[in-house]
Amino acid sequence: MPPNQPPLFEFLLFDGFSNMVLASAMEPLRDVRMSAGQDVAGWRVTTLDGAPVRSSSGLQITPDGVFDERQGNRTLVLVAGYHVREQVTPALLAKLRTATRAAKPVLALDTAAWLLAAAGVLDGHTATIHWQELDAFAETFPQVEVSTARFVRSCAFLTCGGASTALDMMLSLIQDLYGSAAAFGASTMFVYDPSRQSELNRGAARLEQRGSPKILKAANLMAETIETPMSTAALAKRVSLSERTLARAFQRELGMTPGKYYKMLRLQHARYLSEETHLSLEQIALRCGFSSASSLGRSFSGHFGRTIREARGQEKPWVQRTRGSGRD
Repeated sequence: MPPNQPPLFEFLLFDGFSNMVLASAMEPLRDVRMSAGQDVAGWRVTTLDGAPVRSSSGLQITPDGVFDERQGNRTLVLVAGYHVREQVTPALLAKLRTATRAAKPVLALDTAAWLLAAAGVLDGHTATIHWQELDAFAETFPQVEVSTARFVRSCAFLTCGGASTALDMMLSLIQDLYGSAAAFGASTMFVYDPSRQSELNRGAARLEQRGSPKILKAANLMAETIETPMSTAALAKRVSLSERTLARAFQRELGMTPGKYYKMLRLQHARYLSEETHLSLEQIALRCGFSSASSLGRSFSGHFGRTIREARGQEKPWVQRTRGSGRD
């Protein structure tokens, strides 16, 4: 991959795929790209012949192009759903063998692990699949170690079942590629209630395996007090840590100071309000803990690389193909 070129995710869709699965994998990447203020990830949608495909709910998707199994320098994301057995052909299996040699990593969502297993590339690996296919998958492919985990990483292959597990898998990959703070930000895009985030193991709870309970509590307090930010001293007192210990923990676990992380949350909320509401810039500033619109504007430009007025006036990046519902 040429220097400074963002990672390319290629979503190869098969008829019968779930809209929810596709959205759960693609939308976190969109959030990372928007939050970074520059292009740090790219993606395209392809089909085997470049023709439109239909999701499980009947939504027709027109791809960006035809799938080229010889292309390298990409993360290949296979998205299959119903009728996966009918899609197994010698021509497809040959393409997948070629493609998986060139692409690293390879993600198989929903029932797409069936296609990889049929191609023989999962032999000797551990994998999972949609729960409805687990038993049949194990019986059909004895060379694959079948797991009931939400998602499985085995060398270059990542496999998962339905939509919620696709989201978990993508957030884990984002954490590996861009850090815990990026994964936390992406995980909150659908859920805003901090208590609900914790209940669903999203938001700050996404850091549970790597973060200490004190840091999780501090991150949730930040999310709850965006409009009236606390001082670092007050925040440290609320979680029973010294300021110095809190700063060290944030630097170790999130790669930034508490103040920088706090401001990042506030700026992300400001970006959302600027793009999705008709609030004045002064009102947005007050709702995000800034003293004035000019203060917000300086911070916004420094973080996102564009002015808040430019963000407000830009074309909305809605992608219809990520909407809809399918099975989970």
